[in-house]
Amino acid sequence: MIKSNSLRFNVVDGSIVIVAILCLLGYFTARTGHAGVNKVIEGTSNVLVEVYISGMKTRDTKIFRVGEKSAITIRNQPVESPLTIVAVKSNPKEITFLSLDGKRTIVLPDPANAISCDFYVTLLHEAEQTKDGYVIKGNKIKIGNQVELEGFKYRIQGTVVDIKPAPTQ
Repeated sequence: MIKSNSLRFNVVDGSIVIVAILCLLGYFTARTGHAGVNKVIEGTSNVLVEVYISGMKTRDTKIFRVGEKSAITIRNQPVESPLTIVAVKSNPKEITFLSLDGKRTIVLPDPANAISCDFYVTLLHEAEQTKDGYVIKGNKIKIGNQVELEGFKYRIQGTVVDIKPAPTQ
């Protein structure tokens, strides 16, 4: 009786081959610079990150104090060292009405939200600069990022509205 040695498909062997091919593909993608894991750091510098907080309900309009530290979370990743608050601007929440003649607008404090304030908080920290932006402790930060600031009395979400190099002294 003659046995025929035919090739049979084995699921385990097939998955090992597929994983090996994917590993090689990932390796060569990273080597050619298309994977995003090998961003070249062009330097480090201090940056100012301006965060806009809309409608924070608080009676303490001086809750953010210049010189204090504030922890920050970027994309649900906490930054290990706190950032320094260098400027704070607050405005009471306002609403816009059309005048009776319909030719101009009138801006008044919102009577429905008497304790709501809008804040612009500017933070200072050292960041790495790459070709496509700034990186703070491994977290890429750009305008439009949702961030969370946390201090002794607050934990609030805001949006990055500006990021720029800090002036050198």
